Amino acid sequence: MKISRANLSQKQLRRTFVIQHDQSDCGVACLLSIIQYYKGSNSLEKLRELSGTTKQGTTLLGLFQSANQIGFTAQGNKADIQALIEYKEPLILHVLIEDRLQHYVVCYGFENGKFIIGDPSKGISYYSKEELATVWKSKTYLTISPNETFKKADTIKANKKQWFLSLLKDDYKLLSFSVFLGFGIAFLGMAMAIFSQKLIDDILPSKDFNKLIMGIILVTFLLLVRVLFTALRDYFLITQTKDFNNRIIDIFYTSLLHLPKPFFDTRKIGELVARLNDTQRVQRVISMVASNVIISFLITIVSLAFLFYYSWQAGLIASISLPFYFLLLYSFNKRIISAQKEVMQGYAFSESNYITSMQGIATIKNNNRQAIFKKMNQLIYGNYQEKTFNLSKINVRLSVFSGIFSVLFLMGILVYTSIQVYNEVIQLGELMAILGIAGSLLPAVASLALITIPINEAKVAFNRMYEFASMDKEQLGEKELKTFWSLKIENLSFRFAGRSQLLKNINLEVNKNECIAIVGESGCGKSTLGQVLQKFYPFEKGMIIINNELHLKDLNTEDWRSIVGVIPQDITVFNGNIVDNVLLGKEDDPENIVKFCKDYGFEKFICELPQRYATILGEEGVNLSGGQKQLLAFMRVLYKKPQLLLLDEFTSAMDRKTEQFVLDLLIKLKKEMSIIFISHRLHSLKHLADRIYIIENGNSNVFGTHNQLLETENFYSQFWNNLFSLKSH
Repeated sequence: MKISRANLSQKQLRRTFVIQHDQSDCGVACLLSIIQYYKGSNSLEKLRELSGTTKQGTTLLGLFQSANQIGFTAQGNKADIQALIEYKEPLILHVLIEDRLQHYVVCYGFENGKFIIGDPSKGISYYSKEELATVWKSKTYLTISPNETFKKADTIKANKKQWFLSLLKDDYKLLSFSVFLGFGIAFLGMAMAIFSQKLIDDILPSKDFNKLIMGIILVTFLLLVRVLFTALRDYFLITQTKDFNNRIIDIFYTSLLHLPKPFFDTRKIGELVARLNDTQRVQRVISMVASNVIISFLITIVSLAFLFYYSWQAGLIASISLPFYFLLLYSFNKRIISAQKEVMQGYAFSESNYITSMQGIATIKNNNRQAIFKKMNQLIYGNYQEKTFNLSKINVRLSVFSGIFSVLFLMGILVYTSIQVYNEVIQLGELMAILGIAGSLLPAVASLALITIPINEAKVAFNRMYEFASMDKEQLGEKELKTFWSLKIENLSFRFAGRSQLLKNINLEVNKNECIAIVGESGCGKSTLGQVLQKFYPFEKGMIIINNELHLKDLNTEDWRSIVGVIPQDITVFNGNIVDNVLLGKEDDPENIVKFCKDYGFEKFICELPQRYATILGEEGVNLSGGQKQLLAFMRVLYKKPQLLLLDEFTSAMDRKTEQFVLDLLIKLKKEMSIIFISHRLHSLKHLADRIYIIENGNSNVFGTHNQLLETENFYSQFWNNLFSLKSH
C-alpha cells in the first residue's frame, strides 16, 4: 500500500506545521509536521523518546531512527540545491542559524522560484536559492516517505474508539438500565408541577376532600417511585464504576508490565502514577454522561413538551431563549478549559518543587539555603494560586451572566403568564406549573452546555492512557529453553536512540561452570551489555548464541529469565519482611526458606536482624544498609535457582568481611552454574574469574586470565601495578 503525497494548500501547510520555540525540540517538531502533512498523528513526547532527544537537541541519526519506527522509510543524504528542486516530497534539512546554532527545517518543495520552508521557530517561510544556500551549508538532509506501516490519524482515531468501546462492552447492560431509569426520573420529576396545577385549579376550588387525599397519595407514590428509580440508577452506576475501574486498571497495568525496558528508562514514576489516575477521570465522565447529561437532556425535552401543553406561547419563549442561554454558557468552555490546564500545570510544578525540596532537605540545611528555598516556594506556589484565582474569576463571571439570564428568563415567563392569568387565558395553577417547569429547565440546559469541560479533560486523560496501552509490547520469542550450557557473543554492537555507538565489537563467551568478568572504565558500556543480555535492549548488529544453536532474540523471554538470575546495581527492596522480599509473591513453606539460608550460609545475616525473617524492611529498604540490600538481593537470586548468574557491581556497598563471604560462596557456586561478573572492584576477580574481558572504546579485544592480562599493558594490569606500587611504599 503506497501512500500518496498529501498535496496540501499553503493554508493547510500553516495549519499542520508545528511551531516549537524550544530549539532542542526543533528536529522532532519537523518530524511531527511531516507526520501531520501526511495526515498522521503522533506526540512530541513520543518522538522525543524515539529520537533520543536531549537538552542539546536531536541528532539527524535520531530523527532517522525514529522515522523508521513510526511508518516511514527514511534515508540520510548529501546533495546540492538542484537536488532539492527535483525532489517532490517533504524532507528535513540540517541548517545553521547565525553560523553557530544547530537547527532543522522542513522543505516542502520549490514553487514559483521559491523554496517553501517550515521553520519550527517561525512557521512557513519562502526562501530563494541564494537565501537557502546561506543557511544550508551542511548540504545534509533526510528524506522521509510513508510506507505500508504508516498509520493515518483517522486509523488511529478509529483504533482508539474501538479500544474504548471494548472497555465498555461489559457495561452496556448496566448503562442501558441507567438511561432507562433516567428517562423515568425525568418524567416523574414533572409530577409535583402537575399536581400543583391540579391542586390549585381543580381540587381546592371543588372542596372535594376525597379527591385531595387521592391526589396527595398519588403524587406521594410517584415521588417515592422517583426516589426508588434514582437509588436504582445510582446503584447501577456505582456497580459499573467499580467494574469499569477494575477492568481498565487491570488492562492498563498489565500493558505497562509488558512494555519494553527502554520505555521505563525515559519516564518518571510520577508520570506513570498520573496515568493510573487518568482512569478515574474517564470513569467520572462516563458516569456523568450516563446520569446527569442524559437526565438533563430528557428533562429539557419533557419540560418543553409540558410548557407547550400548558401554553404554546410560554413554550415558544423558552424555545427561543434557551439556545441563547446555552451559547452564553458554552462560550466560557474554552476559557475554563485553558485555565484548568494552567491550574493543573501549576499544581504539578508546585508539588514537584515541594517533593524535591523535602528530599534534599539535608543539602538545604547544610548550605543554609532555607531562606532561598522559602522564596522559591513562595514564587512557585504563588504562581499556582494566581492561576487558581484566574480560574475562579472566570467562574464568577460565568455565574453572574448565568444568574442575570436566569432572572430575566424567569421574569419574562412570569410576566407573560401573569398577564394570561389576568386575561383568564390560563388558570393560576397552570401559572405555578409553568414557573416550576421553567425553573427546572435552566439547570438542565446549563449541565448540557458545560459538559464539554469534563469531557475534554477525560479526552486528554484517555489519549494519554491509550498512548501507553497501544505501544508495542516486549518481544517475547517462541523457542523454549530449559537447560543452559553456553552463551557466546559475536561482533555485537549497540547504540541508544540518536547516539553514537556505545558497544562496537563485543566478543565473549561463558560456558557451564565458568565465571567470566567484564571490566572497564565507568561509562564504557558494561552495565548496558548486561541489560542486552537480559533482553531489555535490542542490539544493533551481531549475534548472541545460546547453547551453540539458539539466538537470544528467538528464545522465549519467560524461559530465559527463569534461567538467568540478575543482581543489578540498584537493588529494589519492596515494603515487607525478609521472606516477602526473597519469595516475591511465590508461595513456599517457611521451613524451605530456613533450610535455604542455612545451606548457603545466610543464617548469620538473618540472625543480626532485629526480628530475623520477620524483620520489616520499610519503604525501599530504609531499615537496611547498602551492603545488606545487596546481600538480600543475593539471597533472592539464589533462591530462584538460576543456571546463569549475571552480577552487576553487586558487592560495591559491602564491607570486606561480607564481600569475602560472597566471593567464597561464588567460587563454590561455579560447580552449579555459570557466572558473569560485571565489576570495577578488580581485586576480587583474581581467584574467581576464569577469563576477564576488558571493554575499551566499545571493543572487547583484550581478554584473558589474571596472569595473562598482567603480561601486557591494559586497564587491568594498570590497576595491579598501581596497587603493588602503593604497597611497596
